[in-house]
Amino acid sequence: MLSRHNIRIKVLQSLYAFSQSEHSDTSIAEKEYLKSVDESYRLYLLNMLYLLKVADYSKVDFEIKSKKHVPSEADKKLTLRLYENPVLVCLRENKSFFEIVKKEKLIPLIDNDMVRKLYKKFAQLEYYSTYLDMDTVPLKEHQYCLVNLYKNMLGEELFIDHLEDVSPTSEDDQSLVFGALKRSIRSLNDEPTFFTAQLPNKEFVHEFGKELLYLAIQHNDTLQNLIVDRLKNWNEDRVAVLDMLLLKLGICEFLYFPSIPTKVTINEYVGLAKDYSTDKSKRFINGILDRLMKDLSEQGLINKEGRGLKEN
Repeated sequence: MLSRHNIRIKVLQSLYAFSQSEHSDTSIAEKEYLKSVDESYRLYLLNMLYLLKVADYSKVDFEIKSKKHVPSEADKKLTLRLYENPVLVCLRENKSFFEIVKKEKLIPLIDNDMVRKLYKKFAQLEYYSTYLDMDTVPLKEHQYCLVNLYKNMLGEELFIDHLEDVSPTSEDDQSLVFGALKRSIRSLNDEPTFFTAQLPNKEFVHEFGKELLYLAIQHNDTLQNLIVDRLKNWNEDRVAVLDMLLLKLGICEFLYFPSIPTKVTINEYVGLAKDYSTDKSKRFINGILDRLMKDLSEQGLINKEGRGLKEN
């Protein structure tokens, strides 16, 4: 579920927190980093659970409207099609999924009033009426309906605020979770352990992320000196803290990760500067990393191999 890009974000955040703390123990930074990785997966599970709960409310709504003495025309058209969506049936009956949900203590995080409001919003859509009116519904349409439902949920500010309240990684992980959820919806009918496919890649988490974090802390002074030596017309104190951390991480990738092309590294940290630092940071990071890449290459300190040779 987590790409190298997502891992870089988590390493940057963990390194920033460590740099602002009074700790000198790298294990503390590592612990926080791994905790944020676990939280992303937990957030994915919570969103899957919310999707199920919102869809399940359609049964409650059906039962309430079925008991009306004078039902409206819309009430008469209501069916249990969403509740009986075959993808949701598989999810509802998946004991392994609910075992991990219970283990992660996610059920208490569900806001039932939020569930009701999210369903009511979706029920107002023209698409939902069309979905209920279909004579026959292929599996792909059932899957599309759930993706549509989740998109509608993400369009509600109250839901987004709620997720940010219960999960510290929600804002950064929203697109990541959406992608994982879509993949799960498409594979759920064929893969009973669909959720394990979204577990963080151990290679990315440990061999890349944890190592990158450790190296940035271990070689902090050396990295600082490499950067300061190339700050033409810039005072070291004027460089934003995040910019300095981005540069240090970029240098670490140049020097210690032979399978990652230098251009990929530069593009990644320029992108992170755009998203997480100041307006001028993108150009600054690009210029310094490009200069460092050329200087370190001339000194024979950058040695790429395999995939790392591409575009170098």
